[in-house]
Amino acid sequence: MSEVLLKEFRPGLWLSELSLADFDVRGAVIVGERSALVWDTLSRPADMAPVKALLGDASCMVAYSHADWDHVWGTAGLPDCVTIVAHDLCRVRFDTDVPAKLDAMRSQEPGQWEDVRLIPPAVTFATAMTVDLGGVVVELHHLPGHTEDCLIAFVPQWGIFLAGDTVETPFPVVGEAAAIPGWLNSLERWAGDERIETVIPCHGDIGGRDIIQANIDYLGSLTREAPPAVSDTLSPFYVTTHRLNLKALGRDAL
Repeated sequence: MSEVLLKEFRPGLWLSELSLADFDVRGAVIVGERSALVWDTLSRPADMAPVKALLGDASCMVAYSHADWDHVWGTAGLPDCVTIVAHDLCRVRFDTDVPAKLDAMRSQEPGQWEDVRLIPPAVTFATAMTVDLGGVVVELHHLPGHTEDCLIAFVPQWGIFLAGDTVETPFPVVGEAAAIPGWLNSLERWAGDERIETVIPCHGDIGGRDIIQANIDYLGSLTREAPPAVSDTLSPFYVTTHRLNLKALGRDAL
């Protein structure tokens, strides 16, 4: 396991980055005048050690972008008093696939995940929620697609769009084909929002709204008669992801 790299992206915004076996994952910490918001807690409690050191005794809350293991298993590394916010369906997943995934990984890798303690969200919402940290406001918006509980976080005054897994580079992971039309509609609205200056996905490169558009183009291409082949220079994870994305739509890889 690699160690988390915590780096300041701009005043008030830190990014936590971790290399896992098959891919990299990124969280964030938004620091206001009164409190802070931790955007995802990564894969295990030790991942939060640098975040805990950064925050010290400051008041903070956690927002889960969604309930996948590489985003929510590190929460026990933060103080027990932390309030956790997420979508309503994220809370449901903590009673279903989240513990099942932990059991499976503990079985596959004995002794590697014993430190993980699952901590479900205490505050949930259906559509949107605004958090005032003092001097900076964070908007949380439901944007289902990759999973049905996915959120994005938008900081209007900074032009920062924390995309979670709703977009990524080189392309996103599709859970169900039925989610694609609504996913595309939501992404198209955000792609047209000129307030967005910087898009920060949990996986892949950081850039501008062109990242959102690239994901729109890819998802749209999956539904066309001749979906594109992808370069075999991609990492094995994304070569497999593209194949599984096509399979989710009942198609074969080219």
